[in-house]
Amino acid sequence: MPHQQLLLSNQLCFPVYAASRLIIREYQPMLDKLGLTYPQYLVLLVLELQQLKAGLDQLITLLNR
Repeated sequence: MPHQQLLLSNQLCFPVYAASRLIIREYQPMLDKLGLTYPQYLVLLVLELQQLKAGLDQLITLLNR
C-alpha cells in the first residue's frame, strides 16, 4: 500500500484543480462570445483594475490640491 500522504484523496491539489475547472466551465460561454481564454480574461481584469486605481489616484491628487 502506498504512503497515506500520496493517496489522491489526501491531496489538496486535486480538489483545487477540480474547483478551478468548474469555475472556468461557468465562464466559458461568456469567454467564447468575447473570443478570450480564461487566462486572457484574468489579464484584462488586472489591467482594468490597474487603470481604475490609476484613475482613483489621479482623482485623489486633484481633490487634495
